[in-house]
Amino acid sequence: MYKHILWVLCVIGWWPVNGQHINWQNFDKSAFQQAMQQNKPLLLDLGASWCHWCHVMDDSTYENPTIVQYINDYYIPTRANQDKRPDLYAKYKDYGWPATIIFSPEGNEVYKEAGYISPETFLPILQTQLHSSPITNTINNSPINYQAWTPAVKKYILDNFYYYLDTTLGAYDMSQKYIEYDGIDYAMYAAPTNKILARWLQTSITQSFNLNDTAWGGVYQYSTNRDWQHPHYEKLLGIQARYLKMYARYYALKKDASTLARLNQINSYLQTFLASPNGLYYNSQDADLIAGQHAAAFFTSSSAERLHQGIPRIDSACYAKENAQLAEAFLYSWAATGDTSYLQKAKKILTTLTTVYNAPNGGVYHDLQHTNLPLALGDQLYFANALLLYYQASGDTGALHKSVALAQWMQTHLLAPPGGLESYERANAVLPPGIVMAENIDACRFFNRLSYNSDKSFKSTAQQIFRYLTQPSLLKHIIAEPGLLLAQVELSSAPTLVKTNRLVFIQWHDYAMEQ
Repeated sequence: MYKHILWVLCVIGWWPVNGQHINWQNFDKSAFQQAMQQNKPLLLDLGASWCHWCHVMDDSTYENPTIVQYINDYYIPTRANQDKRPDLYAKYKDYGWPATIIFSPEGNEVYKEAGYISPETFLPILQTQLHSSPITNTINNSPINYQAWTPAVKKYILDNFYYYLDTTLGAYDMSQKYIEYDGIDYAMYAAPTNKILARWLQTSITQSFNLNDTAWGGVYQYSTNRDWQHPHYEKLLGIQARYLKMYARYYALKKDASTLARLNQINSYLQTFLASPNGLYYNSQDADLIAGQHAAAFFTSSSAERLHQGIPRIDSACYAKENAQLAEAFLYSWAATGDTSYLQKAKKILTTLTTVYNAPNGGVYHDLQHTNLPLALGDQLYFANALLLYYQASGDTGALHKSVALAQWMQTHLLAPPGGLESYERANAVLPPGIVMAENIDACRFFNRLSYNSDKSFKSTAQQIFRYLTQPSLLKHIIAEPGLLLAQVELSSAPTLVKTNRLVFIQWHDYAMEQ
């Protein structure tokens, strides 16, 4: 019922229209060439359209006359939207937004900082970093040292997972409260024989309801202060997909009416605010009604009171990865509820992506506005995964064939000699790609499942990825990665059932519990 309002208020950019005095450029190879020619360091301001502190830093730090003058005189200033740049998201996602990165004229990182930086703090940083030494990356420079899977390795990963559990408030014992999918997935797998994880699962799901918008539906990104009562109000499509999938699976397991109600509210929010005419869904809704101004009073008011004031900005970009993840979540919603409209929504997303987002080299674009960027693992992987699940749900062999083609594309373009999949293709890359743990865990599990529905040789790719992920130099840096435990279970035994059947489909892996 708000569609006519959305068309008027839809805005994509997050930086101010007026008073933009810094000579911002795109973050690309030409900017680095300019840095080399002028012997200046390069500054990257990496943010997001929905990010409150990005707005604040724009309005204060990057509008400060001293900062503006210094950057224009001594730096090559570049900026990018991390949602539009999966290559930069993969590189700097652990820093949060805004992320500030400074490169030497030769293209080496010399400084990285997460979050808002005041003008008073930023000027000394800019002055100090004019002639800094490159940052050494000890993780990526570690030698490859594979190890066999043993009970000790399993115990290390499981103990690490338990260490981060908040058994009182749910989720992980960290400053931000939100739920990661792999933790819930493992808890649902282990809950029948593990009372601790069964309680943690119930607590986490129930407490996550505090992130649900009671007026419009949808889920906020997270809460600060180590509790569930201080939400950050941005709503991201990927977050909606994650909670929709978790709630669908939990409802299928427990038949909990409260969880079903939240599932329905997320769907209502998606259809009202984020649905686009082409069957895809928009990327996000801003945390601020007015950029840079806290909006807690707005988001704690009723729907009518909000509409009287306006609607926070919608980023109308439609990205392949997040839409594929939503298609997957719709498939699980169909499997949990039997509502065939979810199956149709998933089909429409996958059809649009298949028809419109194809790249000439066989991969898929992240979006249609930046087709010159390197193709990213996330877009290929989650699209291929959703296609495989749609085949399992519907029996559509065309979806399976497309999933297989994307799997082969990933093998050809992204599989690195050590065994992991790089986060984006090297062709046209501004920065060298890395290997992201979370995406590779999902890729390992996808290739293994695909091997039971198509060519059995895909299992060797899954094994190769798993072998890479479980080397000691990577495991010593993990923070709660129970997906590795599920990957090992799935690799070591075939699923008990592989059928197109709604009641079986919801069981995700359908593996027997280890004793």
